[in-house]
Parts: sequence; structure tokens; C-alpha cells
Amino acid sequence: MSGAILYLNRWPLYEDERRWENRLAAPEIIFSPETDRVTYVCDEGGLSSVPAGAERVHVVADFADLDGVLRVVDAVVAEEGPFEHVIGFSEFLLDLAATLRERYGIPGPGAGETARFRDKTVMKETLARAGLRVPRWAPCRSEEQVVAAAEEFGYPVIVKPVRGAASQGVHKIASVGELRALCAGQSLHGLEIEEFVQGEILHVDGVLDAAGKPLFLCTSRYVATCLDFEVLGEPLGSVFQTDPAVRERCEDFAVRCLTALGLRSSAFHLELFDTGQELVFLEVGARVPGADVSYVIHDVHGVNMFRLWVDVLLGHPVELPVFDPELSGGWLMVPGPRPLPQKVTGATPLLGEVPYVYRELVPRAGEVLVPRPGSYATIQGGRFLFRGGSQEQIEAAVRQARAQYRLTAEPVA
Repeated sequence: MSGAILYLNRWPLYEDERRWENRLAAPEIIFSPETDRVTYVCDEGGLSSVPAGAERVHVVADFADLDGVLRVVDAVVAEEGPFEHVIGFSEFLLDLAATLRERYGIPGPGAGETARFRDKTVMKETLARAGLRVPRWAPCRSEEQVVAAAEEFGYPVIVKPVRGAASQGVHKIASVGELRALCAGQSLHGLEIEEFVQGEILHVDGVLDAAGKPLFLCTSRYVATCLDFEVLGEPLGSVFQTDPAVRERCEDFAVRCLTALGLRSSAFHLELFDTGQELVFLEVGARVPGADVSYVIHDVHGVNMFRLWVDVLLGHPVELPVFDPELSGGWLMVPGPRPLPQKVTGATPLLGEVPYVYRELVPRAGEVLVPRPGSYATIQGGRFLFRGGSQEQIEAAVRQARAQYRLTAEPVA
């Protein structure tokens, strides 16, 4: 037996079979009923993914309400504990999981270790001490201090939340006037300022074993950037890199960063800049990558990163498939019209029209697109998955999809 597991979940499973997000993390896939005793703590959204017939299920009103969550979990631990593992896949549950481990004496990363993967200033400070290249940065304390940092770094600069995800709340600031206006319009608490690094952005995704050694690695190059998607409404995607020199360079850098940060027994998503002269760390999450990265990894390479992460955590046998490193894949997300809500009047399916597209989610005429806070996958005007070709063929197919896809809609009162 792998011991009692406290599983925190805020991710729904949709009844609409057109949508695939969160399905690789379904409990019946990642846990073994023969060896794993799972207690579920969910909000209303996460409740939809609990397997039928599960006996130990508890609902919290809001995971952001720490006191309310602790009241529920205190009762759960008293009745069903002790627990040997706390698992939560969402970026926004990592801090809570660390708090619960420390509160109840459960093994695993506590608040200090988790901060290295949640607090962007802590992660950069840790890597800088290890001699790894990171953007110059400073926590935001006062308007004058922030302006002085920007003058030191040079414009443009980036201002963003210390703890955040999906480029939400990130600002690219081009002048001192813009910076002062930003400072005047909001509290600086929880923000940092850092230099703008010019270069292509790549991400390395994988799973590390209990010794911090990689079991699986995959390097991808972004199409556009997460910031352009969030701010400018540009389509976002990435393509697996198959050039051995590119992969070796990026993956070696990523593993050195993860070693310096002390990550073990975890999935990760690490982003970096390639300036042409050097690699520069951007940020890292101790979790499975978001958007559609993990789904294309599964469909191209046969690796379910959620299941592999859980197997490592629980000490299950790990059997990795032998995959072809020269086979590429990719994904593309097209943002919906702004401002929402809007009713779709037309969209152009690309399945069968663009090479290597094997799955798509295209809004139907009459469907109303509404704001859905959360991950990238919840707010899109179109999603496309690609596989089956070389890196160059997938890159060309993604470009074709961006050029060919059309979505029309009209505002809804």
C-alpha cells in the first residue's frame, strides 16, 4: 500500500466530450484502487472529477479561504488521518499543500521549499547564488525605488506578481511615465520589477525522480509569448524541438536550475530565454505544464506526466515508453473576441484542412463565450493539437492554422 493520500482538487471534468482538459489528471487514471487510499477535498468544480462511488469526499466552499479550508481538513484529519501524502496539481494549490504538510506533519515540501517554485524573487535569488543567469530584478517597495530600478535595468521593463501564473497581471513598461502611472494606480505589494530580456522563449517540461534525476524531458519553443496572448490577444502555442543540440543545451540548463532549486519527486515546467548568445532563466513551476502541453506530450510520446508524477511520489513502479525523439508535436490556442461575453456567428474547423491537426475545439455558431477565470484552456476561441510530423512540418502547420482560422462573433448584452 502507498499509504493514505489527501488529494486536493479544483479542476472539473466536463461532460462535454469535445473538451479534453483535466482528463489526464482524472483520479481513476492517476491512482490505483488496489494500493492507494484517497481522500478527496474539492471545491464545487473539482467535485465533478471525483469517481462515482468514492467514499471519502469533502467539499470546501473556496480554496482561497484558508481558515475555511483548515476547518474542513482539521475534521478530515481527525476522522480519517493520519495521511502520508498531500497531492494537488493546480499551481494555486501548491502553497495550500505545503501548509497542510507542515500543519499535520505529512512528508513532502513545506512552505520554504515551495516558495522556491511559487515566489519569483526567491527562485531568482536562489539561482543567482548558484551562478546561473537570471534577469536582474527587484521587489517593488515604493514608486521611487521602482523607478530607480527601471533606470538601472533600462526600458522596457517587466512588472509582474511575485506569485502568479498564466501571465495574469504582467505589464511590459516602455517609459518612466508608464511606470509612474502603473505605480499610482495600484498597490505595489506582491509585485516585482525585472529587466526585459530580448530573445526567443522556450520551455522544458519533465518529471524528476526522488534523487532529482530526470525521468522524462521535452523541450518546446513558443509560438508568440504568454504575455502577447494575455495582453495583445495573439494566438499562443509551442512546438516540440527535435534538434539534438537545442534539446541538449536547453535541458542541461534546465536540470542545472532544478538542481540548484532542490526539486525532487516532481513534475516541472521551466521557461527560459534564448538570446542567441546565452540562455536566461525566466521562471519555473513545480507542476505539470499548463495549456495543452501535457496532452500533446501524452499523444506524441505516450507519457502521462500526471500519472508519472504520482507514481514517483507514491513509490509505484515506473515504466517509461520508448519514444522517438525526432517526432514532433505542437498546440495552438486562439483567444476569443473581446470583450466577453460574445455569441459566435461562425468559425472555421481546421481538422482535415491543415496537416497534422488531429484534434480541435472550435466554438459552434450560437455558442456564447463568457469570461472564465483560470487556466489558458478555459478562455479560448479555438484550440488545435498537432502531431505526426517533423519539427519543421509542425511549425509550418501551426503557422498555417494561425493564418487560416477565422472566428466571428457579436457582443451579448
